[in-house]
Amino acid sequence: MKKRRIIYLFVTIVFIFLSLSILSKTDLSNNVDLSKSIQIILILALIRISLGCTLYIKKQYEKQKYSYAIIMNLGLLIFINVNIIRQINLLIQNWHVLNIIDIYNNTLKSFSYFAMLTLPCIIILSIYSIITNVILIKKEGFDPRKLLGVIIGILAIIGLGGSQAIYYLIDKLIGGTSMKFIKFSLDICINATLSYFYTLIIATLYCNIKASYHTPKYDKDFVIILGSKVMSDGTLTPLLKGRVDKAIDFGNKQYEMSKKKIIFIPSGGKGSDENISEAEAMRNYLIEKGINKKQIIIENKSTSTIENMKFSKQIIDEKEKDAKICFSTTNYHVFRSGVIANREGIDCEGIGSKTKWYFYTNALIREFIANIVQERKSHIILILLINISLLILIAIGKYYNLLNIV
Repeated sequence: MKKRRIIYLFVTIVFIFLSLSILSKTDLSNNVDLSKSIQIILILALIRISLGCTLYIKKQYEKQKYSYAIIMNLGLLIFINVNIIRQINLLIQNWHVLNIIDIYNNTLKSFSYFAMLTLPCIIILSIYSIITNVILIKKEGFDPRKLLGVIIGILAIIGLGGSQAIYYLIDKLIGGTSMKFIKFSLDICINATLSYFYTLIIATLYCNIKASYHTPKYDKDFVIILGSKVMSDGTLTPLLKGRVDKAIDFGNKQYEMSKKKIIFIPSGGKGSDENISEAEAMRNYLIEKGINKKQIIIENKSTSTIENMKFSKQIIDEKEKDAKICFSTTNYHVFRSGVIANREGIDCEGIGSKTKWYFYTNALIREFIANIVQERKSHIILILLINISLLILIAIGKYYNLLNIV
């Protein structure tokens, strides 16, 4: 931690020193020289922010592998790094003619450029989401929840096409400087909001994939198996079976490597449409797979992931203080389960079982929406702050004639 702080402090001092040095050698009366100096300082500032985000993500990952702050900072890091490249490109291309107006407009339009850059990826993801959900329904039958990917994909495409149609109509039907200014402002704010969600999508996808492939150290005392709906005859669905098999596999490998046996905690209550609790169904399957009954403690009261974690931790605390814990769930669910566990004060790591490729997209969309809903207040505040800040900068630019509105 101290080393990381020293590095960041050193970079900050270098940034300040270089900025002052550049300004001291700049002819402030020469617009091109002044503009180049400001652009170089802006690039250095972005690099400093990028390094700060990188160090924070590393620190947070060491502390809590499953933190929503990682997604937020990773999204910012992606956006900042793309803009570093853009700012460097602007500096090189306009080395002899760069001016303040170019810098000001380029900075304001950062969100628009980022949205345009990621637009093809979003369109591809939308189409892929629709296709995989159609395959999912065809293979596993209709369920309203399985339409989520189709709905999101169609809405994304309609939204993208609709925004472009609005811009086109404004250009064709409405003229005048005032309306061009409104269109310019609207374009910046819409693209800022789109860029915000685009970065979240990319960061969420990365964090989910990274979490699903993570393998904890083989030194655990307990493994919590998160429940899911069981079949009408009390047997496990393929999804739940995958979670239990993953836990068994981890326990076997741990015993091979360290000779340390793990305690299995199948967690899940009995739903109104279930003949047996999920925990009992998992226990039966564990025994069938050769797991000793003494290595199994069921938790059969929970009805959600939060309760899975909370009630299982209560059982663990009664057996052993400061126990080392991991949990087993489906790959797409590892990251959010880890976030929930951390919020409940449970220090644990997750392992993820594989799911069918055509199911993964629909499940990942549900996880993304769940994360958005969980942090909705933070998202609303941040989006408002970003757009208010941009509108203030646009107003300042208009007042000082810094905007390049076509």
